[in-house]
Amino acid sequence: MSELVTISIDQDVITAAANRARQQGLTTEDYVMQVLMRDMERDPDEKTILAYDATHLDAPFVLDREQGESDEHYENRSTTLHKLFP
Repeated sequence: MSELVTISIDQDVITAAANRARQQGLTTEDYVMQVLMRDMERDPDEKTILAYDATHLDAPFVLDREQGESDEHYENRSTTLHKLFP
């Protein structure tokens, strides 16, 4: 029989999870379950890379144009980034 353990989660982590869930159209519970299931599927020695998104949820995404960049290249890059980071 497994033992149950109580954990404490800081309010800023709870808020971040709720915000991320809302961004993905999920309930907070579904988002947390998805994260936990993904974590359980990893190998014990598998490396994890943590990406930090410093932008605010309501901040508009502004793509800087590179010097000498063609209109076509800028548009392709802009479209790709807006798909990745809606």
